[in-house]
Parts: sequence; C-alpha cells; structure tokens
Amino acid sequence: MSTATAVAISEDARLRVMAARIVAQSRWPYLSTLLFNLKIVESQQVGTLAVDEGWRMYYSPEFVMEQTPEALATMVLHEALHCVNQHGPRFRALAQPAELHVAWNSAGDVGINRVLDDAHMPWGGFEPLRFKNLSKFQVQAEMSTEKIYFTIVEYINQHPEEFKSQSDCGSIVGGKARGYEIARNNSDNPAIKSDQQDVIRDQVAQDILNFARVKGIGTMPGSLLRWAQDLLEPKVDWRKALAGAFRSSLATVLGRRDYVYTRPSRRQSAMKMGSHEFILPSMRKPAPPAIAIIIDTSGSISPDEITVFLSEVDGIVKANGISQGVTVIPCDAAVGEIQKLRSRGAITSLRLQGGGGTDMGVGITAAGKLRPTPKIIVVLTDGYTPWPDTLPKGVESMIVCLTVNDSLETAPSWAKKILIEEEQ
Repeated sequence: MSTATAVAISEDARLRVMAARIVAQSRWPYLSTLLFNLKIVESQQVGTLAVDEGWRMYYSPEFVMEQTPEALATMVLHEALHCVNQHGPRFRALAQPAELHVAWNSAGDVGINRVLDDAHMPWGGFEPLRFKNLSKFQVQAEMSTEKIYFTIVEYINQHPEEFKSQSDCGSIVGGKARGYEIARNNSDNPAIKSDQQDVIRDQVAQDILNFARVKGIGTMPGSLLRWAQDLLEPKVDWRKALAGAFRSSLATVLGRRDYVYTRPSRRQSAMKMGSHEFILPSMRKPAPPAIAIIIDTSGSISPDEITVFLSEVDGIVKANGISQGVTVIPCDAAVGEIQKLRSRGAITSLRLQGGGGTDMGVGITAAGKLRPTPKIIVVLTDGYTPWPDTLPKGVESMIVCLTVNDSLETAPSWAKKILIEEEQ
C-alpha cells in the first residue's frame, strides 16, 4: 500500500468514527457530553475499538472501514457504557489478578450488549459477545456484572484449558495499560482525570433524568435511568444502614459504664491521709453484649434470601465477636433449633429448618428467655408476620431487617427498621 493510500484510508477512517459518534449522539442525546469527550486515537495495534482509563478511544482504520457508520455508532455506544458503568474502578475494587481482566471484560460486555440489543441497535455484520456465547459458564442475564465475573472465574479455575479470551476493550475495563495506549500526559490527547470524569458522568446522569421527564421513562433503557437515579438520587445503602444501626445499639450498651467497689481504683494509693483512707470505686466497662439473631425460615423465604441473611449474620459476628455469645434462632411459625455460634466458621453449618407459616413474635419471645438475656435482637425476615407489642424484659434494642418494602409500615415503630434491597 502506498503512503498516499494509507493516509487516505486513515483520514476516511477518522471521519467515519466521527460520523459514528454523531449517529450515536442522535440516538441517545443524553450521552452527548460523554461521547464528545471521548478523544479519538488511531491505532494499528487494536483489533476493533477500545478505550483507556483516560477516556481516549482507539480504533483500527482497517476495521472501521469495513463497518457502516450505523454499526460503528452502536460500537461507540458500547465503549461509552463501559465509562458510564465504571468498569475499571469496579474491577480494581474486586482486588483480582490483573490478568483476569479478560473475564471481567466479558462479564461487562454481555450486560452492555444486552442493553444495546434491547434498544434494537444495529451491529451490521459484526457479532458482539452475548449471553448465549457464555452458556457453558452458566451465567444468567439477571446476574450483576460481579456475579457473572466470579461465575466465569470459577469455571476457569476448574477448566483452565477451555477458556479463550474475548476481545479486549482496553484499560477502561481494568487491568494494566495496554501496549497501544498512549501516555496519560500525551500533549495531543491528554487523559481525562478521574475527577473530571466524575463531573462528566454527573452531567450525563442529569441529562438522562431531564430527558426522562420530558420524553417519558419509556423512551430510554431502564438500566440507564436506574443508573442516573442511583447516582444523583441515591438510596440509603442498606448494608451501611444495618452496620450503623448495629454500631449504634452496641455503643448504647457498651457506653453504660459504672463505678464499682469490687476492685480498687488505680488512684487508691493517693487517698491515704494520715490514719484515714478514702475508698475510691473503679470504673467498670461492660463486655460485648449477648446478641440474638432470628432468621425467618418460613415458606415465603427464598434460598437467595437465606444466603443474604447468613451473610449479615457473618457481619454481625465480625462486629461484635462471640465472647459473650451470638445465638441464632431459626423461626417460621414456631421456633426451630436454637444454636449458639462458637466461631464465624460455624455460620455455614447452621441448621435452618422451617418452611411453614410465619410468626417472628415466637422467636422474639424465645430470645427473651435466653440466659444471659440478649441486649440486642436482630430479626431477618420478609416482614409477613405478626409482631409483639413490646420488647422482652431486659432486651434493650431490636433491629428488624426486611426484604419487602411494604413490610416497613407494619413492623414495630419501636424497632430500628432496615430494608434489604435486591442486589443489582
């Protein structure tokens, strides 16, 4: 190929990518701020399109010239959604080996491509990665990206010889900088810094919400609308809320120090005055309180809910320790086998019989009869249950964790109520 021909192809490819970006903007105008901040960089080393952490979008001229602007627009939107979903920071948060970014890339790709397919975006002759391509990994469309990733990794660990890496979207999805990526301080195309990216993402989210108000929520992908709402109108993180409620209850109990005369004060030696001596009390600090955890095992509770409940039991044990006892009470309409945890490892061996009706009141009554009396009771339930009028004598706090929003109104007003929301 002559130099003149190569230059012509290069320029045509650049114009085609720019045209594709305009087409993408016309489809989803609320992504305009992000789309036009993606700096375009030609690369002979990238196979298709890719984006780095600094939001520079690389393209292969040869590949681009084989695609229509309409198909390229879909691919540009694909790369933009990696930026929207923060796939790079999320992969770092998993603290996984850098080389496994190929599995994470696949997990992110199938979710993004499903959104684009649902929006009837054209791919031309290009075949993107879809859930059907990952059928051997047994991933499901309703799984989060993180769940898909770990499902793939588990399969890789069992069948390392079968795994073939898919196309790489660049360091935007995590891992080390790729060989074709330019320096962050490149004078022609400097990287967009993370704080600037946050500003752009905030603007995109605001544009999505504004578009939904004017055009209606049915005019855009639901996943994008939920993302914008979560970013700009965030709900309370129920895990943090539970942790905060539990810490608050612990502080109330542990903060109740008192003076006792059963052991001498450290300052007692200074109290001798001639033949007289004043007796000073010492400060008593209570040990971590006894905790009772009631797990709803009625027929309305799904296995997934039980898994969530057990993960919260683990968090409570980690926060409080087990020196003074953490008792687990399975309960449907009757109390099951009451079990005292001796270690965090014992959580996986808990026997949770049930499957009948629901009455958390009998579990709460049983907790009140434990010795020592638990200072804090935590109830994990869907909330379809009658409740007692008051706490058992000696119990100082109750935290109710509910998996059904409507149950918040029927749960006791004197309890701390946390809504356990479905993972996305």
